[in-house]
Amino acid sequence: MSEQAQAQTPPAISKDMEPRTSLANFILRIFLNVVTAPYRRAFQLYTWQPLREIQAANGDRARLIPLMRDWKVDKYNEIQSVQIAATFCGGATLSTLPWTRTANAIWIVDALWFSSLICAISAIITSIQTKSILDDLPAREQLNSSLSEIEVLRMQRTVLRYKRTPGIKHWVMMFIWQFPSMTMAYAWVAFLCGLTVHLCTPFIHRMPWQDRHKIAIVYLAVGFVGLVTYVFSMIFVYVGEKDFKQSPANTRSSTFTSTVELEAGRPINTTSVPMETKGSQTVPSIGEINPVQITHSIGMFEFDKEHRIRRNAGGASGIKRQLLY
Repeated sequence: MSEQAQAQTPPAISKDMEPRTSLANFILRIFLNVVTAPYRRAFQLYTWQPLREIQAANGDRARLIPLMRDWKVDKYNEIQSVQIAATFCGGATLSTLPWTRTANAIWIVDALWFSSLICAISAIITSIQTKSILDDLPAREQLNSSLSEIEVLRMQRTVLRYKRTPGIKHWVMMFIWQFPSMTMAYAWVAFLCGLTVHLCTPFIHRMPWQDRHKIAIVYLAVGFVGLVTYVFSMIFVYVGEKDFKQSPANTRSSTFTSTVELEAGRPINTTSVPMETKGSQTVPSIGEINPVQITHSIGMFEFDKEHRIRRNAGGASGIKRQLLY
């Protein structure tokens, strides 16, 4: 008996495992925030958060189909913006390459500008590839309650690239979804770094004072103001995102899910309203019902229903978010 009891006893979990896991997650989160800093807004809105919501739907068609419909529209607009920005960056880089054909040119400038050019080209090419993946998904008109279960599973598998639990294919697919925005953003970063080094060449080579020094000083002053403003805007965006996740406005998604369930004929959870028995009927307890909450819920239901009707009828004009980098 004692041997059987010892065999059934689960192995003790080391107390050092939890701090190590927390530290690893913290380091990974910091690394992810640093790497995605140039395109954090696009990464959060069009890749990270939507894929997490699609994954959390867990195959529930009432939640998955609206999420997939909105994400597909947003992703198309992101790809279009990436192609325009990457094309403009590639043209700007090509026009500045002849500037390095001087005696005092620094090799790092060429390296940065050629890196910018290849990043811009990669952004355009991979955006075309990701668009072809989106084209294989059901059309917007087909993404409704009549979509077959086989198509729902195929759509989920195409976007997330896993069946039961996320694996290497899932993370590779997530990297592919955000790759066009990443390369476009780093194309601009490499271009600006190369431009800065090129204009600061007189200071680097300690050349005699001339007009190029004045040009570099003015450029650095204006660039410093722009850089500081960009850093502060990134901080405020990050703080605003955290506040939004804790605000009542973020509960719109749960209200939207309830209306979808109601229109699909599924029962809505009413456990939050106390019930009392009168004779053979069970009715809500009037003393516990908040009339303001009931009015707010009815208003939110009508607003979301009308908003979805307008969005479905308006096609691409019903986009919820604008592309921000």
